[in-house]
Amino acid sequence: MSDDLLERAVAYLLSVLPGPGFDLSAPTPCRGWNTRMLLAHVDESIAALREGLAGGQVRVTSGMPLSNCAGTLHIRSRAVAMLGDWANEHPESVVVFGRPVPAPVLGTVGALELTVHAWDLAANDRKAPPIPERLARELLAVAPELVPIADRWPLFGPPIEPPSTAPGDRLLAYLGRTRPVS
Repeated sequence: MSDDLLERAVAYLLSVLPGPGFDLSAPTPCRGWNTRMLLAHVDESIAALREGLAGGQVRVTSGMPLSNCAGTLHIRSRAVAMLGDWANEHPESVVVFGRPVPAPVLGTVGALELTVHAWDLAANDRKAPPIPERLARELLAVAPELVPIADRWPLFGPPIEPPSTAPGDRLLAYLGRTRPVS
């Protein structure tokens, strides 16, 4: 993983977070999830990463309830703070579900999680930026190790045929995602 992979994933997330007035009940590409649920999940993911970097262990955490778009300000603040945690001294490994995981692997998993869910948030917005090519290419290189074909349901669907050879489309297709048809 390049040193700035997590930073670039957070930058992409911040570029697509919905602003004031966004319909939090809007559907997302995640089956059965609306924007409010997806934002709560992103918040939980950031909380878990921060917990691991600060205390050397990730436990199951819950994000804050997002009753309005003020929640996206909370996510922005927390994501930036997480980058500070990542830049500062942190454990060499983090215990996740009882197993030690090297901190760089945790950072890569976090980058994949935040990037894909940022895309999920932006998928219905034709003006939203696509996943940056370099970020997508680096995540695509490690995705098979992090999300093997076996045992991926219900977190990810089976790989599908990508609509193009662009790294972002190939990454999303590997994770079972496709652009919404409108």
